[in-house]
Amino acid sequence: MSNHAGFPVDAPPTPGEAGLIAVDEHTSIGCWVHDISAQDVEIVVPDASLVPDVFLLTSSAQESIKVCRTLWRTDEMIGARHR
Repeated sequence: MSNHAGFPVDAPPTPGEAGLIAVDEHTSIGCWVHDISAQDVEIVVPDASLVPDVFLLTSSAQESIKVCRTLWRTDEMIGARHR
């Protein structure tokens, strides 16, 4: 099993919360938010290449909108750090 910034990449994703990634003021991408910690989050999206390196994330698991910076990405997964 490989590991990116503490996230196991080859493990099946755990059930998460539905979320939205705001790419810009006119575009959002639906996602599943997994493994939320105090600073890091793992996100599953249909196409990770569409998500910019810095983005806004909201989900029912979070109390507010988070500004996130991408730490790593695969075709459908992103590991990010939020402020």
